Amino acid sequence: MHAIRPRFRALVAVAALLLAFAAALVASSRAAAAEPVLGTDYFKIDTPAPVSGAKVQVVEVFGHGCPICARFQPYLVAWEKKLPADVAFSYLPAAFGPDPEHCWDDFARAFFAAQIMGIEAKSHDGIYKAKFEQGRIETCAAIPAAYADYGPDPTVFASTMNSFPVNARMVADHDQVLRWGVDGTPTMVVDGTWRAVMTRGGGPEGLLRTVDWLIAKQRRLHTAAPAHPTHRKR
Repeated sequence: MHAIRPRFRALVAVAALLLAFAAALVASSRAAAAEPVLGTDYFKIDTPAPVSGAKVQVVEVFGHGCPICARFQPYLVAWEKKLPADVAFSYLPAAFGPDPEHCWDDFARAFFAAQIMGIEAKSHDGIYKAKFEQGRIETCAAIPAAYADYGPDPTVFASTMNSFPVNARMVADHDQVLRWGVDGTPTMVVDGTWRAVMTRGGGPEGLLRTVDWLIAKQRRLHTAAPAHPTHRKR
């Protein structure tokens, strides 16, 4: 009997550890599966857009001078590759104003110039790398030279950044970001109705889980939305 007791105690200890580990896994899975919290993980936009079209629209409001956006980008790229056909994703730069550190307006102008020149898609990730990995964009004035990697002459690109079409997009961008109530980046806007943010506890994965949850929420509305009547000639 005396020889059995230590072994029994060891088995009890191991069993207790296994139960504690299992409980931790269950708690972790419950936390991961928990619904996002309104007012913490996401917010209702004051003037939501009406549901229209067959696709749920998702927009990332970002800044190429934002270090958190740069760290978020690989997660976002992987997430975008798995999007279903009924979700449309796009980027919108945050034109928060002139800022020598983050270059909000300069990077926004550069993004729109890249769109006009047809190099936005191939340059998007590379500009993050030029800024945060290669240290090539230490001032706002260095932005056009970084875009030269994708074809445009820096002088021509800088001129396009200050062109009338870009000025018009900047005005629309500023109004849209203000209407959505965006006050930081990265922010994900779902269907012009919900604004999802990254929390300290959730991180990139938590933000994308919130966005997926909001997509599912909006998808039901798109499915239920009545089709526009077809006008026929009599």
